[in-house]
Amino acid sequence: MKPVVPAPLLNRRRFLRFVAVTAALGLSGCRRGGAVPTLRSMPEVLPALWRRDLPAPWRFTALSGATPLKSPWPPPTDLLALNDGWLSVISPDRLQAIAADALLARMGSSGERFLNEMPSVWRSLLLPVAFSPWVMVFRREGKNAPAPDAGWDALLDPAVKGKLLLPSSPRLLCSIAQRMGDGDSLRRLRQAAISFDDRFGMNWLLQGDARVAVLPLQRCMASLQRDPRLIAVLPEQGSPLHWTLLVRPSQTAEPIPQDWVLKAWKQPLLSRLLAQGWIPPLPRDELISAETRIPQRLRSLVLPQESLWQRSWTLPPPDPAEVQRLQKLWEASAP
Repeated sequence: MKPVVPAPLLNRRRFLRFVAVTAALGLSGCRRGGAVPTLRSMPEVLPALWRRDLPAPWRFTALSGATPLKSPWPPPTDLLALNDGWLSVISPDRLQAIAADALLARMGSSGERFLNEMPSVWRSLLLPVAFSPWVMVFRREGKNAPAPDAGWDALLDPAVKGKLLLPSSPRLLCSIAQRMGDGDSLRRLRQAAISFDDRFGMNWLLQGDARVAVLPLQRCMASLQRDPRLIAVLPEQGSPLHWTLLVRPSQTAEPIPQDWVLKAWKQPLLSRLLAQGWIPPLPRDELISAETRIPQRLRSLVLPQESLWQRSWTLPPPDPAEVQRLQKLWEASAP
């Protein structure tokens, strides 16, 4: 019988290596269970196909509640995705510089114009990652359809009175009414509305009594591709733009995941996002080269002439005087 050879003793070098590996695993385990870098937003703000691509160790957690951005953000909150309308309820003191010079350098004229039109206190705090124009979406009855050159005044057509679904933002409606030819347009718009609900606007349009809805293109693009009854109009006089932004809360030490943003601004993801009506603020030639997934009949909505974007507009956070002016205008227009 052969003698049993004892296993080699755990020498000092192996022991120290074992301790180091164990400690590293323990630390990574603690991070996963606690201070994991966290991106938060309302569920519908980011396209799901991009959000799911968030790199490790980052995770996404949805915000909830009636006023999710007013209350203190739950820890950890290292990055927020939000639409530009929410800037009116956030103090810039709650944020820090976005610190993403490489991404800002990639932007085209639309992104540069957005930042230039922001109040100076906001410019270093915001990273615009995409925009989408507000459009008029018509559910055709028979062969009836709006004229190809229909402007915002089409919303005042007596045929859509009581069948019109408008956005919930009074400020947005005021800005659209100012582009109409009728001096009483805001009151007439409010009088014609069946409801003010852009979040669930497609449900109203497809299943309810609404015949026309004003929605961001990204919220109706899928339905426009599926349902032949629907037609969208992007007025030649321009449109308010619905922006998606990234911001960094003041308490975080985590840098923005720049490679993740760059991935959305490059192929193959760029084409897929454009097909959803989600338009990164890149130079026009980069966007045109990625238009292959957009159905031909919808390309003029996603990538119209640059002159139309120049006639479109953004709504920066209002100062107190602007808030007071809009409040008086809204009260005076009550139907």
